[in-house]
Amino acid sequence: MSLMNGKNILLGVSGGVGAFKACELLRLFLKAGSGVRVIMTESATKFVTPLSFQSLGAEAVSYDMFAEKRDTLEHVSWADWGEILVIAPATANIIGKLANGIADEALSTQAIAFDGNILLAPAMNVKMYNNKTVRKNIEYLNSIGVNFIGPETGQLASMITAAGRMSEPELVFKRTRQLLLNRSSLRGKKVIVTAGPTVEPIDPVRSISNYSSGKMGYALADAAAGFGADVNLISGPVHLDVPPSVKIINVKTAEEMLSAVRKECAGADLLYMAAAVADYRPSVFHRQKIKREKDSMRLDLRANPDILKSLGRNRPKVAIGFALETENIKARAIEKLKEKNLDFIVANNPTEKGVGFGSDFNKVALYGKKGFNLILEKAEKFDIAVKIIEESIKLLNKRGSKRKKQN
Repeated sequence: MSLMNGKNILLGVSGGVGAFKACELLRLFLKAGSGVRVIMTESATKFVTPLSFQSLGAEAVSYDMFAEKRDTLEHVSWADWGEILVIAPATANIIGKLANGIADEALSTQAIAFDGNILLAPAMNVKMYNNKTVRKNIEYLNSIGVNFIGPETGQLASMITAAGRMSEPELVFKRTRQLLLNRSSLRGKKVIVTAGPTVEPIDPVRSISNYSSGKMGYALADAAAGFGADVNLISGPVHLDVPPSVKIINVKTAEEMLSAVRKECAGADLLYMAAAVADYRPSVFHRQKIKREKDSMRLDLRANPDILKSLGRNRPKVAIGFALETENIKARAIEKLKEKNLDFIVANNPTEKGVGFGSDFNKVALYGKKGFNLILEKAEKFDIAVKIIEESIKLLNKRGSKRKKQN
C-alpha cells in the first residue's frame, strides 16, 4: 500500500497566477489515494474557481468564512482532520499573515488553527520575493518549523526570467510525501545514493551505456530525505527531477562516479549503490567520429574499476548493493554480496512484467548475511525504497549499539 494512501491533506490556494498548478497538485494527491480538502482565499477564486477543485475530486472546498455551513467550526474541525497543510501557491500576502498571526479569511484562519506540518510553495514577482519584509517573514516562519519548497528561477507572469516561480506540482507532491513520512531516524546522518547509468564514450557521437532510468536510486534519495538524512545523490545521465532536499552530483562515466563516491563517502553513514555502472569502457577514445568503412568492426573494451571494492577506509558504516539479474537471481546476488562484502543486497529482474526499465514500480528481494532474506512484492519504487531504508537503519543501529558496548 502506498504511503500516501488514506492520508488527509489540506490544500491551501492563495491568489496568484500559479493557482492553476494547484489543480495538478490536487490530481497527484488524489491519484496517490489521499483525501484532499481545499481552502481558497477570495482572490484565489479569481484565478481558479472552487468548482474546478470540486470537479477534480476534492472532498470539499472552503473559500468564504461567513457562508452558511453545517460545520460552523470548520476552521477547527478541518485543522483536526488534516495531517498536513500545503499552501501552493503561497503569495507574499498569505506568508505575511502567517508570520504575523493574522486570521482574516478562510485560509489564514485555518492555517493558524492548524498545528501539524505546514508546507509553503512561494510564488510571486521577484521584486516582491526580494522585499526585505517578505524575506524576514520567510526567515521567521522557517525558524519556527514551517517548511518551504522553492520558489524556482523561471519565467514569471511579467515575462522575465527570475526567482519567484512556484515549484512544479510533482516536486511539491514529493516534498509533501517526505513530510508525511515524518521519520527522524536518519537525522544528522550522511547518506550517499548512486543512481542511473554510466555512459562510456567511444567517439564524440557514440557511447556504451544501459537502459537504467535511475528511478530506483532517485526514489531512495527521496525517501532518505524523508527520514531526515543529509542526502548526496550521485547520478549518471537521466531525465528525472532532483528530489527535494537532496544534493545532486552529476557524473557521466564510471571513473567519474568512482571519484565522486570516494569523495562523498568520507564520513558517510549509509551508501546505496543503485547505479547501473558499466562493467567495461572502450580501451581507446576516438577523437573524431569513426567512419563506416566495413560491414563489421571490432571494439576493444577494458574493465571499469569496481567502485565498492576500491572504497577502502572511506567505506560507510553500512553499504547496500544492487544486483540486476535475468537468471539465477538469488545465487548471483548472494555471490555479489560476499564478493563485495556488502551488508545486504537488493536483487531484481528487469525482464519481469510491470517492473522493467523505466517503470515506476519494482519487485525486489533483499539478501543479507546469516541467511537474511526478505521479499518485497510489487509496489511503487518510493515505497520499496522506504522498506529498504528501514532494513538498513536496523543494521546501522546495531553497529552503533555494538560500539557503545565496546566503549
